[in-house]
Amino acid sequence: MQKYISEPVVEERTEQPYIGIPILAGLSEWEEVNGLVGELFDWLKAKGIKPAGAPFFRYWCMGDSEDKYKMEVGVPVKRMVTGDDRVIASYIPGGSYLSAIHRGHPDNLEKSLTALEKWAVQEGLDIDKRWEEEEEIWNGRFEFYVTDPETEPDLNKWAIEIAFLLMRDEAA
Repeated sequence: MQKYISEPVVEERTEQPYIGIPILAGLSEWEEVNGLVGELFDWLKAKGIKPAGAPFFRYWCMGDSEDKYKMEVGVPVKRMVTGDDRVIASYIPGGSYLSAIHRGHPDNLEKSLTALEKWAVQEGLDIDKRWEEEEEIWNGRFEFYVTDPETEPDLNKWAIEIAFLLMRDEAA
């Protein structure tokens, strides 16, 4: 592994309800994506609901410098709630996850994501994703922003958990 990422682990996780805002965004729109985190926390506060974990980005389809990302910005909650016109209620799927902690600036996250995907291939792990024509669709690709920016404003000291849902063993 490279310097930004911890040793990967595979672990079972239970299903987790969350609220989120879906967005289709390019890299030039990332300030808007980041702003959705505050909007979700304001939404929860207005409803008297406490978050049950770190905010996250859930990627359905990956983008790049030209293509937009199909994603959700989310916050875990203890139990399912009702969304509205903008905020959806959903679940982080339960199952086996490959995860690792990226340490450092989010601009270097791509290196950790690539390293984790390569590690999965080397270990013979099947990430839960599929192709529909030209689109690669992920059933569980998450970045959990475990560092609170209010307590640690230095992006170089951030910790971000990367988690990929693995394919279920059909024989089980």
